[in-house]
Amino acid sequence: MKHQLDLPPDYEPRVYVVDDDEGVCTSIADLISSMGFTACTYTSAEEFLSGTDNRINGCVIADLRLMGSNAIEMLRKMKSEGYEIPLIILSAFVDVTTTVSAMSEGALTVLEKPYAEQELWDHVIAAILLNAEQRFARRWLLEYHSKESRLTEGESEVMRLLLKGLSNKSISHQLDLSARTVVMRRKAIINKLEVDNVIDLAKLITKAQIIEQYLTTDNVVAEIKCQLQE
Repeated sequence: MKHQLDLPPDYEPRVYVVDDDEGVCTSIADLISSMGFTACTYTSAEEFLSGTDNRINGCVIADLRLMGSNAIEMLRKMKSEGYEIPLIILSAFVDVTTTVSAMSEGALTVLEKPYAEQELWDHVIAAILLNAEQRFARRWLLEYHSKESRLTEGESEVMRLLLKGLSNKSISHQLDLSARTVVMRRKAIINKLEVDNVIDLAKLITKAQIIEQYLTTDNVVAEIKCQLQE
């Protein structure tokens, strides 16, 4: 199954199972192994948080009612510590309040026990594909903002007008610059953002805006810009 998903070659997801019932942990771990993924098991939220860090990839499966912090409390701690990995919550007692609370905190889904193996399987695959997609998007956005940060203030000003469809002559007039200066700044923009022309530049900016919107809920854009300033 793992090889059928066409995951990036440098992406090595694991499935982290958190349940204080050893039998349940073993059962889920066996299922995950049969899918071709590595499963790591933990008996509490505290053990999981102390045994991992926010760089892990793949997905987390956690029982709602854990000894110590429950799965929703664990999810809040994960968010505060910068984890960027989908969480699937399992519970024998699923109601509207619990489901809304869990998913509003960022849980991918809440599955009611007993569940069909195929149902859990499908959600694990969806979670891993989502994690891989978000990871790629974050990496692409970091690379884009790294290039964008090389633009001078004057170049950014010219780029803004280019994207509005203004000609070199109109930009020259509006910014009170010589035609040569506009041409030089335009060339610098194309080179620094590694595109061939203004049309490709517009496509690049549009892609960046779409990805930023997609990742906004995780405050990823702000985090990326902070990284570039460090």
